[in-house]
Amino acid sequence: MSIDNIETTRRLFKGVEERDVSGVLAAYDPSIVIRDAALLPYGGVHYGLKGAKQHIEGAAQTWNHLQPEAQRKMDAVFLNAGEYVVVLWRLKGLEASSSRTLDLPVASVYKMRGGKIIESQMFYSDTVAIREFLTGNT
Repeated sequence: MSIDNIETTRRLFKGVEERDVSGVLAAYDPSIVIRDAALLPYGGVHYGLKGAKQHIEGAAQTWNHLQPEAQRKMDAVFLNAGEYVVVLWRLKGLEASSSRTLDLPVASVYKMRGGKIIESQMFYSDTVAIREFLTGNT
């Protein structure tokens, strides 16, 4: 089952990189709980597929103009941890008008059940730097 868990999280990341909302939602169990940094515009706790869709759409609205295709690649490394999958990845951004960039490490932990993600938690290395990048204060 842990191989299936890795494949599910790979599909999740592929969906995020390709901005495929239905692909992302397909990785989640209907009872998904997503915890993201409250400091971010799309952060907080999101419940169920409706909450997951709001989270995805909020993140896309925040990042689409800052992530041309090259910045969407997250360079993810997937680690099998039994009923959990840990993913180490990069959050990247580019503000074309100023050439400001962002490239920070992130760790995400996904709790799995039946080949689906039931809990998601992101751990950013520097949420202040992300917020400053998003508000143009870097």
